[in-house]
Amino acid sequence: MDTINQLPNFRPMGITLLVTAIVFMIGAFSTAYFKWPLPTDPLEKLTRIANDRVGWTAQAIIFPVAFLATAVLFALITAQLPGPGPRWLAVAATLLFFAGFLFWLPISMDRLQLGAKAAELIRTYDPAAPPAVMVNISGVFWANTLCILAALALMGAALALAGALPTLGWVVTGLAVGGALLGLLVMRDWPPFMSYVILLVMAIGLIRA
Repeated sequence: MDTINQLPNFRPMGITLLVTAIVFMIGAFSTAYFKWPLPTDPLEKLTRIANDRVGWTAQAIIFPVAFLATAVLFALITAQLPGPGPRWLAVAATLLFFAGFLFWLPISMDRLQLGAKAAELIRTYDPAAPPAVMVNISGVFWANTLCILAALALMGAALALAGALPTLGWVVTGLAVGGALLGLLVMRDWPPFMSYVILLVMAIGLIRA
């Protein structure tokens, strides 16, 4: 029997993954801080945070929840893939996404603490010695970013090899690898929103598969 015909229906997983991707995007737009153009001056950053405590707190909670939910969904997808090749790639993708969740936890904790003391930092602000605000918080931003992009690349490859996303899976892998290279070598930064877009592409593909 053809391997593709043996695959389960991934549509429910795709729908759930789509919801998770949307939750990520809600987190990205739930606070005024991330509205374009992004603030660059420390005082402006603190002002945006202090003036939007609800939105700032919301994003600090939403992101780790969405990371963990996606890791769980990757695990559920992994359990339905044929082995050994696709399944082992998916296992690695799941572990990397969970590692990304762990790396994001100190970022969220720092953001919650920053929100709590933003008003006081504004009151005591010294232009001659401005505090560091949202500058590679906790030193783990790149660890999280590379884990998430690697997880997306491996899961895309797993779905492609399994026949669930024979073409789009490789597209997802290419986007994730290209994003990592672009962020590291060219931009020296990576907008997390772009990772959520890649996840959205994967989700839509699973829905349509």
